[in-house]
Amino acid sequence: MKKLLYIAIFLLTVSIGYSQKNYVKTFKDLPQKMAEEYRPILIKMHTDWCAICKLQDRQIEKDKALQHQLAEGFYYIEFDAESREPLVFNSTKYSFIPHGTGGLHALAAELSEARASYPAWILLSPDYAILTRYSGLLKSGELREILSKISQ
Repeated sequence: MKKLLYIAIFLLTVSIGYSQKNYVKTFKDLPQKMAEEYRPILIKMHTDWCAICKLQDRQIEKDKALQHQLAEGFYYIEFDAESREPLVFNSTKYSFIPHGTGGLHALAAELSEARASYPAWILLSPDYAILTRYSGLLKSGELREILSKISQ
């Protein structure tokens, strides 16, 4: 009985966490989504070790208006700049570039112009042109304002 209770709590926790991130897309989903509806793309690059990135995530998770704005007007992608998984973006394949004991994903290097500052925000037009870049923590209101200017 106790085991069932733990399983139920775990499943509830996982399902709640999943439903809260319904505004996040992946690079894998992007071609299909763009075929359905042309939208600007907002990429938040982060790393697992970045404390400011985690703080940024908490701000977004608390701001339902921002989540709605991301879900309705943009394709929002959270991208680990140190991911070792190859991926295809805009018909080009990108891979991890090892360096010393770590490294950087080639797409992260290209999008951020090899400036390793996290979180890094890259706003792309629907045709994948870079509109603007930001780095560091953005308050939810600042992010909403930036996105509002683009969607006008």
